[in-house]
Amino acid sequence: MMARLVFLLTLSFTLLIACSDSETRGEQSKTAADASLEAPTRVVFGVYTADKASDVVKEFAPAIGWLERTVSESLGRPVDIQMKIANSYLAGISDIAVGEVHFSRLGPASYIHAMDENSDLEILAMESKNGERSFKGLIVVHRDSEIQSIEELRGKSFAFGSPLSTIGRYLSQDILISNGIYSSDLSQHAFLGRHDSVGMAVAAKAFDAGALKSSSFKALVEEGYPLKTLVAFDNVTKPWIAHPSLDSEVAAAIKRAMLEITPEQALEIGIDGFVESGPQFYEETGAAMIRSEQFGSSLTTTSQQ
Repeated sequence: MMARLVFLLTLSFTLLIACSDSETRGEQSKTAADASLEAPTRVVFGVYTADKASDVVKEFAPAIGWLERTVSESLGRPVDIQMKIANSYLAGISDIAVGEVHFSRLGPASYIHAMDENSDLEILAMESKNGERSFKGLIVVHRDSEIQSIEELRGKSFAFGSPLSTIGRYLSQDILISNGIYSSDLSQHAFLGRHDSVGMAVAAKAFDAGALKSSSFKALVEEGYPLKTLVAFDNVTKPWIAHPSLDSEVAAAIKRAMLEITPEQALEIGIDGFVESGPQFYEETGAAMIRSEQFGSSLTTTSQQ
């Protein structure tokens, strides 16, 4: 009888240990599963509408998706990059300056304005187009226009883009000034907000000339809008900027991915990659912005979209 009791107690103790081990392994498995389902680090990318918002989403979604996957793999943890589209240059500048977005793509002039609001912003990289740190801005006229030189714009009407646009305002006004044309020398001028709006207005002969980026001009011509180039000028490529609130490891991974991106992956946003950058690349833009102040009555006829 005693031997049977000892046997039963031993069996119960063994089963208890086995159950305990099973529960421990279950907890460990649960912990591992929880780790694999770790909540992603949320990062917000900002961009403003230089063209139609739907076109901006279509253009950037593939690149941001690629960047999200690449950064997640690099860090060994999930990173969720969401996109916030600002409805104006001013809103886009404010978003990155105050930290509403963690990193952002800005035009050169917008970068300078953003730095004026928050000097702690840092450039991750700048875009490369055809292996260069510059691309073309254009002053265009209607395809049937008899205007053949900048000087002939005296007494004519002119459409600008956003009051904060590098090409759509600052550089084009600098070109006009260098040819002796100021606001008082034009019959009319207005700010139409988007690059495509400028091109369509000139094509409709609502304005004699206008300033827009080369990619918007190309897209409009391909759609059948009757436009031609009066003059082309260089503009430094866009910087991608990080707010101090962006996790440092994530920021480093984003920069690394951008600098390693291939032309095939980058072409979705009209570039062939990214290169190292710094504030020095935007000094000439700043100088042109200062010179453009001589143009006069810059905001009196604004109609920004």
